[in-house]
Amino acid sequence: MRTKSLLFPLAVAAASATSPAFADFNAGDFILRVGAGYMEADDSVFSRPERVVIPDPNNPNDPDATITVDIRESVGLDNDTTWFINGTYFIMDHVAVELYHLNSADLDANFNTDIRGAGINARSSNGLGDFETSVTSFFVDWYPVCVESWIQPYMGIGVNYTDIEQDFLRPAFTYDNVNYGLINLGSSWGWTAQIGVDIEFGRNANWLFNASAMYVDAEPEIEIGVDSVVLSNGLAVNSIRYRDDLDLDAWIFNLGVGYKFSF
Repeated sequence: MRTKSLLFPLAVAAASATSPAFADFNAGDFILRVGAGYMEADDSVFSRPERVVIPDPNNPNDPDATITVDIRESVGLDNDTTWFINGTYFIMDHVAVELYHLNSADLDANFNTDIRGAGINARSSNGLGDFETSVTSFFVDWYPVCVESWIQPYMGIGVNYTDIEQDFLRPAFTYDNVNYGLINLGSSWGWTAQIGVDIEFGRNANWLFNASAMYVDAEPEIEIGVDSVVLSNGLAVNSIRYRDDLDLDAWIFNLGVGYKFSF
C-alpha cells in the first residue's frame, strides 16, 4: 500500500467562501471538505473456474497423453490511501446533497492460478502492477439532529461511478521474461451508502472536522485473453478467454477538514 500526500491545500475551502455562516446547519449552507481517503477493495475481486485439457506432465515422452484439470483464475487488489474532495449543499434543514470524488487510488493487483487434477496441485502467482482507481459519488444525506448542534452525524445513500484505468492493458502472465496474454479493466456504475459526522472547531466556528465510512458497490468489467501460455510452474495452458465483472465492493474510510459557508 502506498500513501500519497494531499494535493489540495485547505486554503481552497477558505477561498471558496462568499459569506460567513452561522454555527447552525441550515438550508442554503454549503460545506467544502478535503482530506485523506483509505480505499479497501475486496480481497478477491474476480474468481472463475474452468475445466481444460492439458498435456500430461507425468508422461512427458508421450505427446498424445493428456489429462483434465480444473483451473481457477483469481484477481486480488491491495489497498491504498489517497486524497478526496467533496461538496455538500443543504437543500433544506436536515437534508443535503453531496458530490464526492476519491482520486486515483493505486491498487496493487495480483493474478493467481490454481490447478488441480490427477496427481496435480499447483499454483501460479503473477504481479500485475498497480491500477489507478477513482470513485465519484452523488449522495442524498440526512442530518437527524437539531440544526443548532455543533456535532452533526449524518447518513446518505446514492450512486457511484468507479473507473479503473479505462482500456488499460496489462500482461496476464510472464514466463522467462516473455509476456503472455492481456488483462483489461474497465468502469462501472453502482449504488453507494455512507455514515459520517461533522464536528465544528467550537460552537461558533465555520471550520469543522469530518469523518465518514462509505460502502461502494462496483462491478467494473474484466477481460482476460491468453494463448499458449506456460505457467510459472511449468504447465502449459492453451486459449483462455474470460469476459466478466470484478466484484470490487470496496470500503472507503475518510478523514478530513471542511469549511461551512452560505452563498
